[in-house]
Amino acid sequence: MTEDMGTTARGSLSGRRKLAIWEREKGCCMVCGVKLMTGQFIYEHVRALELGGTDTDDNIRLTCKPCAKEKTKKDHKMAAKAKRVKQNHLGLKQSRTPMPYGKTSKWKRKMDGTVVPR
Repeated sequence: MTEDMGTTARGSLSGRRKLAIWEREKGCCMVCGVKLMTGQFIYEHVRALELGGTDTDDNIRLTCKPCAKEKTKKDHKMAAKAKRVKQNHLGLKQSRTPMPYGKTSKWKRKMDGTVVPR
């Protein structure tokens, strides 16, 4: 199950940090392992910031643009699910199809079958 950790603020990525990450990763994509060329990659967070990842160098890797697009799509899907789960857990989301004569209904059905206002 995914959990909502809160969104971490994104900091700036200086040239020195970029170079350190490039050298650590040896210019290869973290997903597919292909050797990257200039302009064909982005710096991607391994654990997305919206899923509680940190904005530190050890959480940032090089990723080719096609892999980054797929990873970002998956991360957004996981974050949306975590938010839905949290809303349901806190009782913030109302059901679109409530049970007839349930607790949210203004009518109540008695044991003998009669319907009365709540």
